[in-house]
Amino acid sequence: AAGRRSVMHILATALSGTTRPSNRVGGSPLIPLSDPRNAQRAGPEQIHLTGASVDSIHVTWSDNDTSTAPSVVEVRAVSDAASWTAVPGPSGSVYSALQAADACPGGYTDPSCIYTSSVLHSVQLTQLEPATEYEYRVRSAAGKVQERSSRSLRFTTPPAAGSPAVRFGVVADLGQTTNSSATVAGLQQAAEDGSIDAILLGGDLSYADGDHRRWDSYARLFEGLWAGVPVAHVGGNHEVSSGGENWLAYSRRYPNGHAAAQSDSFLWYSLEAGPAHVMMLCSYAASGPGSPQHEWLTRDLASVDRRRTPWLIAVLHTPWYTSNRHHPMSEGARMREDLEPLLLAAGTDLVLNGHVHAYERTHPVARGGLASPPESGITHITVGDGGNREHFARPWEPQQPAWSALREYAYGWGTLELNESHAVWTWLRNDDPWNPPGGRIGDRAVLER
Repeated sequence: AAGRRSVMHILATALSGTTRPSNRVGGSPLIPLSDPRNAQRAGPEQIHLTGASVDSIHVTWSDNDTSTAPSVVEVRAVSDAASWTAVPGPSGSVYSALQAADACPGGYTDPSCIYTSSVLHSVQLTQLEPATEYEYRVRSAAGKVQERSSRSLRFTTPPAAGSPAVRFGVVADLGQTTNSSATVAGLQQAAEDGSIDAILLGGDLSYADGDHRRWDSYARLFEGLWAGVPVAHVGGNHEVSSGGENWLAYSRRYPNGHAAAQSDSFLWYSLEAGPAHVMMLCSYAASGPGSPQHEWLTRDLASVDRRRTPWLIAVLHTPWYTSNRHHPMSEGARMREDLEPLLLAAGTDLVLNGHVHAYERTHPVARGGLASPPESGITHITVGDGGNREHFARPWEPQQPAWSALREYAYGWGTLELNESHAVWTWLRNDDPWNPPGGRIGDRAVLER
């Protein structure tokens, strides 16, 4: 059964449609490739964890060793520090791609315009125990073991599906600026404090846009976070369109456990943790009846046991509800027409998305407008404010729709804390000069089942 839900808006400023005034424009400069943090390191580097399943996770890294022998991750539960288990993976591999014209105008006839990756390794760790801290290290073909600080090479699996609580960090549209560095620093502090169990990333990761060196720098810059907390991703337009990306780098560098969710595509899948069933959907693939994504979502929703995972959450990139004129609702209209009926019928509680470089939360909505009664609709939250180089998405529509509860230009991220009866959403502005004084908490809302 879908169950009834209501929304209580905790901050008084969000009781009705609010557009917070802002004179903030622009953003920080792109962190240059010449920055010392972007220097290639010998041996394994760019280590990151993907998937966010409670019992399985992918460990992926790059190595400038030219051998493509099988990859190995050594892992052990922290409580069992005497026993390492070596987990082999497939052989490392490389890919090459033509750099976008902005990065190298010479084109395919100029050999310097052909990017070739370092050797990429990925190992899937399986049969993990939920809510368990693990220590791990990756081994290149030459046998070198990468050992950084204990935090950067430790992670804790999310709590078991059906357990009473889980806490997600939520972010999208990051890029590689000082603004996005502040966003990552906030998430990393939350992970180190133990206040989030996993991260949901709503697309637009590196903003490489066809300059494939930027996939390397993105993973180097933020390895301190990505190597220590599981992350579930969806792809955005900057993974498929900008600079002719066409999913190439994204699919090679950010694997997920889609097969465990009975999905034949890395572009859509689901996961369960605590009392939540989370569907990761693709804004840039066919979604109509009879399409693979539509058919998979129909099956996935039918498989959900709401007694075990009462909270039903969707993550996608392009918003279905936005009052932003730069990225209007028409961009996500087809997907909304195709998939919203499925989510409504299933009693979905929350949709999280990125794409619009700003923050916006709706009242419960359905079929293009306010839901009546509210319990029949879904709350949508846009968190495309991770801090990328494209700055804020301006302007808003002059007349704020009745279904828009709060909208604001600021950089930041969010947390979603779930227990069996309540979901607490908190939007956190970054503590930086671009954001307004008066506290980091920009919004808070509670959904009650």
